[in-house]
Amino acid sequence: MELHRTYVAHGLDADSFWQITPREMVARLDGARRHLIAEQDGRAWLAWHVAALSRQTKLPDLGSMFTQEKRQEPQTPEQVRISADQLFLAWGGDPEQLAQVREKEGAS
Repeated sequence: MELHRTYVAHGLDADSFWQITPREMVARLDGARRHLIAEQDGRAWLAWHVAALSRQTKLPDLGSMFTQEKRQEPQTPEQVRISADQLFLAWGGDPEQLAQVREKEGAS
């Protein structure tokens, strides 16, 4: 029962505990632990910045405080085809077979 308490204390569903294998349980507990660590790191980051910014006479631009993610453009059909070919070859596909398929596509 102590293991069940630990599982639930990590924020995991109590009922699912009885339906998973020990290996799945370890993986879920590890994931929950990593999540808790990330949350704590986020709180520490926030506290540090609140303290640092409270000492500032002039605040930085709010926009500079946010993560700037670049929006990725959709792939062209040619880029998708190249990626698929690379995966096919990386997973042990026959280069000659791939060449034949691409020749047939070109002839169509």
